[in-house]
Amino acid sequence: MHNQTINDFTNLLKDTLMSERVSTHSTPLPILVKDVKKQISEDPTNDIAEKAEQLANLDKAYQIVVAELVGSN
Repeated sequence: MHNQTINDFTNLLKDTLMSERVSTHSTPLPILVKDVKKQISEDPTNDIAEKAEQLANLDKAYQIVVAELVGSN
């Protein structure tokens, strides 16, 4: 996972949520985010600065998706 922008992560989270809505098993958003964070943290090809940036982008994307979900109710 290299150079993922906030928009990339937002799309990833939304796409995953939408695809799972049609299945019988749905992964809660916080668990999905935790899994992606683990992938970023364990990626040996990223240096510490890149990992920190990717994790920050993922956190921002999570906040955006949650705000949109709350606003859509």
